[in-house]
Amino acid sequence: MSIFFLSIRNSCRSQMAEAILSNFDKNLDIYSAGLEPVDHVSQIAIDVMAEIGIDLKQKIPKAYTEFVHAEFDYIITVGEGTSEEVQIPDIKYKRKMHLGFRSPYKNSKSHDEIKEKCRAVRDELIAELDYFYHRILQKQVAK
Repeated sequence: MSIFFLSIRNSCRSQMAEAILSNFDKNLDIYSAGLEPVDHVSQIAIDVMAEIGIDLKQKIPKAYTEFVHAEFDYIITVGEGTSEEVQIPDIKYKRKMHLGFRSPYKNSKSHDEIKEKCRAVRDELIAELDYFYHRILQKQVAK
């Protein structure tokens, strides 16, 4: 089973999603990338994931173009907008999902506010991906 998380910068939400789902099952092939990747993972994302025992320190944002020749069972977009608004590039996939999360950085006035918003995204990702893994993926693998 292969899963691909797609975001704009691959510095926060998609990195957290990849790490959380990998934490559920190390045997899944899980990747993340961005449409316009930056050169580092958000330090705040690293910090809030460390709070729950997941290490993002060695992660490096990737460009979606590294994956144009792959085919995924699922592509999961994690970003702002609706599923219809999110443009998916030339990535082959069987099923598509969208998890809509506002950027923790947008309209934030302080480091602490960004961190709180990042924690909220992390916690919601845990809940959404727990459901996805236990109610969807495990049923498909069992078939």
